[in-house]
Amino acid sequence: MNEDENIPEIPGVDPTETQITPFQEIIINEIPLGSIIDIGAGGEGVIAQVGGERVTAIDKLQSEIDEAKDKAPNAKWMVADATELPFENEEFDNATSFFSGMYMSHEDKKKIIEEIHRVISPGGELWIWDSKIDTDKDQFIITLTISLPDKEKFNTGYGTRITKQDEGIYEEYLKEAGFIIEEREVNKYWFFIKAKKI
Repeated sequence: MNEDENIPEIPGVDPTETQITPFQEIIINEIPLGSIIDIGAGGEGVIAQVGGERVTAIDKLQSEIDEAKDKAPNAKWMVADATELPFENEEFDNATSFFSGMYMSHEDKKKIIEEIHRVISPGGELWIWDSKIDTDKDQFIITLTISLPDKEKFNTGYGTRITKQDEGIYEEYLKEAGFIIEEREVNKYWFFIKAKKI
């Protein structure tokens, strides 16, 4: 079967105006060790589901946190603006961002990466999963099948009006902020970057 034949129909979404990806399989067998700040953690609360009490999960919207809290009740949940994180320097060991950058302007991405650099310890890592977007349509929706340790697979999707985004913009901002790229995985519709604070 051709991957493009696996595009789901989403009620209320017009495929002539929205690019919808085929289901992408994301397997998370591990997350960083130690304390983690997870940026844009609401919705599914994926990282908080895996890391539990080690995760401080922030989102700009209370409604997104309300949706995710039941899935990861042991995490610490907080409404916060990631461009101005309300934490001390080097307060966390590591950071994560799971398909949240696709909702941010490039200017905000840059500020958030700088803030993450400030709040994690030297040698700390930032793990980013995000959409690779290049569409001439009004909206983009990535559909995912997510596998987490000791949990059943589940399907979800994330939609945005951003029409261009790739790993290159992240890598540029990461290097400018003082990170080095340790690992990257680039797929047709998404990418993963592991960066280390130097």
